[in-house]
Amino acid sequence: MLINACDPIFNANIQLDGSCISREDYSVENLISPDAGLRKRGFLCETFIRPPVSLTFSFPFAFDIKYVVIGTRVGGQKSSGFQIWAGRSNNTQKICSMITNKEMIVFHDNSTDLSIFGNNYDKCCFNISASRNIRSAEKLSVGIFKTENSIPAIGKLEIWGKVSCCVPKEIRQSITRNWEESRIPKKIQKQINNTQLATEKNGDTFIMCDDFLDSITYEVMTCPMVLPCGKYVDSSTIEKCIEHDTMYGRTPCDPFTGIPFTDKLKPMPVPELKGRIDSFLIKHADDDNVKCIPRAVGKRSFSFYTERQTKKSKVQCSICNENCNLYYLPCKHLQCRNCLNTEKIECNVCHSNFHRSQIEKYHENR
Repeated sequence: MLINACDPIFNANIQLDGSCISREDYSVENLISPDAGLRKRGFLCETFIRPPVSLTFSFPFAFDIKYVVIGTRVGGQKSSGFQIWAGRSNNTQKICSMITNKEMIVFHDNSTDLSIFGNNYDKCCFNISASRNIRSAEKLSVGIFKTENSIPAIGKLEIWGKVSCCVPKEIRQSITRNWEESRIPKKIQKQINNTQLATEKNGDTFIMCDDFLDSITYEVMTCPMVLPCGKYVDSSTIEKCIEHDTMYGRTPCDPFTGIPFTDKLKPMPVPELKGRIDSFLIKHADDDNVKCIPRAVGKRSFSFYTERQTKKSKVQCSICNENCNLYYLPCKHLQCRNCLNTEKIECNVCHSNFHRSQIEKYHENR
């Protein structure tokens, strides 16, 4: 059975190497924190830190590494070049290295089933000589040697494998038992989430995703932007913050960290999140919770678009279905010129009689 050594139940240790400093509220300990909110926040270096930087994870027991999953993005900050070292005590060696433009990367051994990873993952196999370093490992270091014009960042870290055979059997069984017990609440929570999702689809419950809310005003965003610190806020909120800073003679800055905006560190639009918000608002346009929400896309605009695509009803003679040279009868039904030339002037729909002087020419733009 594979286990994730970064799971909070193991109380492992992780620390930055060298003189690297993490940004406030984005500590490297977030990656293994028992608080789900902190784990989701991820790790960021201070703005003046540049690659290369590295962090070291110490296993609480001898561990056979199977694969390592790394999230490369935290908000607008993205790392692109990674190196992995593993081994015992101070004898660690580089086992793989890769540059990626994707948001997830998995470093793996030759026997890993890669079908469990989608197209959003970049894959990198351990070096051929890495087998002795990933067996009974005591440490694993992750180095960031390249970023995409940003500060070093890691949004997620998972180290999967097995407890080494050199660990006493009783301890191995205890670790496995604790891991299995820790999975039970998550399975139950997953069932609850699936039930809520099904209920939402049936229209019985309205659930607003937290990602749709402005981190400052907690209102649904119409034009979501991501700050350099990784927080999502609406463009109107950013404008108000900049206006407030300008009014007091300050340089516009990140409202969460106070770091001034630059050409590289500035709010950026998030079109994929806007698409999700717009889709959600259209889907729930008739819900009372949504009707009062200001938005750029919603029921009215969707209805307007639908109306423009709707074809006009076909206008034709009530007798022969001809659609040219039409005339209005006093009863407002239509007949063409050929049908009106008959001796008997009568509407074939309502059977009312009329005089020829009462007939009016039909115009299409009327």
